[in-house]
Amino acid sequence: MISADGLVEVGTVTVSAVSNRGFTPEELVEQALDKIIYVGGNCHPAIQEQAVTFKNQIRSVLLESMKQAVRSDRTTLANRFRDAGHPELVKLLEI
Repeated sequence: MISADGLVEVGTVTVSAVSNRGFTPEELVEQALDKIIYVGGNCHPAIQEQAVTFKNQIRSVLLESMKQAVRSDRTTLANRFRDAGHPELVKLLEI
């Protein structure tokens, strides 16, 4: 953000890492929610409760969408493996 006096302010930077795997849909949803919705601790309790409820509803929508995206991508990869003559690789996509 650029302030009125021309100074550039940088927000909080968060770094997440995992070992020997990618991020799960649940982990990605939490990262996205933290960027999309901030629930401040100093706001009125009724507003805070509404914000938390809204965040939980958005969490459900995002999680189902992420899981569907993973399934869809795996379907695409499975079809590409089969088309390339490597149907045995499709087994690697199954959980």
